Amino acid sequence: MGTMTVFVGSDNPVKIKATRSALAEHFPDAQVVGTAVESKVGEQPFSDKETRLGAYNRAYNVLSIGQELIELGEVAYHQTGPVLAVGLEGGVFEMKRGELWTTVWACVLDASLSKQRFEANGARFRLPERIAKPILAGGEMGPVLSQMFGGDDVKRKQGGIGILTRGFVTRTEEYAAVVRLALGLWYGREWEKDLRN
Repeated sequence: MGTMTVFVGSDNPVKIKATRSALAEHFPDAQVVGTAVESKVGEQPFSDKETRLGAYNRAYNVLSIGQELIELGEVAYHQTGPVLAVGLEGGVFEMKRGELWTTVWACVLDASLSKQRFEANGARFRLPERIAKPILAGGEMGPVLSQMFGGDDVKRKQGGIGILTRGFVTRTEEYAAVVRLALGLWYGREWEKDLRN
């Protein structure tokens, strides 16, 4: 397998770094290119269904842009390496009325495997009521937290998890775990070859 090219459906440094981190052990030489694309869901996805769709849309949209960049020669392409797209989307959902939880979805698409998705979900934790309230009232988590904590661009830095754990877990680590699982499902896609019966 040649050098892998991975397009990330975002220009957010957290999502790009998380993807690099997820690839580091098995594909340390992978070329990772982040490109801003539309998720075609709300700024604050408000269910697992919407968040999952946002991750898929990001992967799908960046894959077509990435293939164009390769054709135009703007991104080096290694003929023997796979071309993947990664979509990451963070959202919230109500576990029960007024109880708001976070959710993260990752979707991996392979340019050579049409219509096959490799998806993973995780990073679920309950938001404290003081943070949940303005989000339930229509706010987006990143700007809500940025306003509450002095204007820092939380969305592109430590994330809600970084604030609530006081840096014990960062948003990059949170996202890397989910995207690593989705990439692992792509990597192990031929698992049936290992069956003995």
